[in-house]
Formats: sequence, C-alpha cells, structure tokens
Amino acid sequence: MLVNCAGMSLSGKFEDLEVSTFERLMSVNYLGSVYPSRAVISTMKERRVGRIVFVSSQAGQLGLFGFTAYSSSKFAIRGLAEALQMEVKPYNVYVTVAYPPDTDTPGFAEENKTKPLETRLISETVSVCKPEQVAKQIVKDAIVVTMGLFRTIALFYLGSFDSIVRRCMMQRAKSEIADKTA
Repeated sequence: MLVNCAGMSLSGKFEDLEVSTFERLMSVNYLGSVYPSRAVISTMKERRVGRIVFVSSQAGQLGLFGFTAYSSSKFAIRGLAEALQMEVKPYNVYVTVAYPPDTDTPGFAEENKTKPLETRLISETVSVCKPEQVAKQIVKDAIVVTMGLFRTIALFYLGSFDSIVRRCMMQRAKSEIADKTA
C-alpha cells in the first residue's frame, strides 16, 4: 500500500493570490502524489495486487471560500485517482481517496495565520481532528472500499458554508455603507 499524503495549504481570496501560489500548491499537493504513485504502479500491476491511497481534503470535494488555490490542487487529486482507478483495476490494484477535515498539525496552525474571515468561520463549524484519528479513518476507508466517512460529512456541511460566506458579504456591505454615510 502506498499512502500519498503530501500537502500544504495557503489561503486567500482569488484576486489576492499570486499565480505562483497556484503553481506551488499544484506542485506539492498534486505532483507530490503523482511521483510516488508512478514509482510503485508498475510493480503493483506486475504483482497483480496493491492499493494506492490519495489524501485529498474536505476542500478537495467542496470548493471553499479562500481556498481557490488549495481546493483546486486537492480536486486534481480526485481526478487523478478516479482516472487511475480505471486503468489499474484490471490488475487488482485499487485506488482510494481520503477527504480528511481540518487536522491538528503544524501545517494547520500555519494555515490559520492567514485565513480570510469567511474561511476561518467555515473552519470553525467543525471540530479539529487529531492526526491519529484521521490516520485510523484513512486506513479503515482504504481497507473497506466505501464512500468514506469524511466525504459524507463534507456533503452535509456544504449548505452551511455557503450561508457563512453570504452573511460575511452582507456584513461587509453594511459596513461599507455605514462608512460612506459617516
């Protein structure tokens, strides 16, 4: 089994992010999973057994405010995994994608320093998971081929995330009007 868990996050509004941020996240998050997968795929096919796990993110199945660069790099992993699964299934090689939520890691702490308000509020709607808890769930999902707990949870929260963004936008508009009339 190969578990691809390379990843980093940089947040910000689309128009505020440099194109180099998109390039960097694609390089780390997407290509950081392509290279190791290419290194093992031939051997797995020859042996006619294997499993490749791609660790995406909740933001890899739901495009989230402030994560235009991050979400797109994690969505790319989903596309890679789905296409690769079609290629390797005849060889008894299986691909799983995990969509973990916010996890208490040094990277998450760093990410929180620059999150826009909307992104922080969305993030606060769920509790932060412990790395051990996430790892156990990823292994469980890899062994039992299902939609996965994390993906199911993400679909539940999508509507509330849209509501948070709308409320912040309306609050900003009210503040701008108040500033203009003051």
